[in-house]
Amino acid sequence: MYRLRAATEADRDWLYELNRAAMRDYVVATWGEWNETFQRERFASSFAPERFQVIVVDGLDVGLLQVTRDAERIRLAEIELLPEHQSRGIGSEVIRDLIEEARAAALPLELQVLKVNPARALYERLGFAVYDETDTHHLMRAHPRPEPTSEGASQ
Repeated sequence: MYRLRAATEADRDWLYELNRAAMRDYVVATWGEWNETFQRERFASSFAPERFQVIVVDGLDVGLLQVTRDAERIRLAEIELLPEHQSRGIGSEVIRDLIEEARAAALPLELQVLKVNPARALYERLGFAVYDETDTHHLMRAHPRPEPTSEGASQ
């Protein structure tokens, strides 16, 4: 079981380290290198704590979540877990909750994943399918089906 808490300015360094731990290998596999200066500047220029939630398990900060919502879709912009907390079902649980939110809102849930990132298999198991791609990313979408209604059932 996880909980989410709002990220704060005090999380800045930890969130950068999380990003490096979770994404460095995929960045290197995609672009050939991890340029620390570039990555730090990119992170600093786009860091806005109000956009992030920290994933907490058993009192420990283990990951981050960024979700955007509009009238047409819910977008899982980022989910990252520390490597030692991956493959434990945490990400699946978070994403299943987002799928339920999308189902309740009758909206698709969208994300993008680096082509080299094995998380694509997880997303496919959870019902996402590739609908487009770029040179580096698969764009994926889940169309949550509405829960069946029980018309005519007595209340």
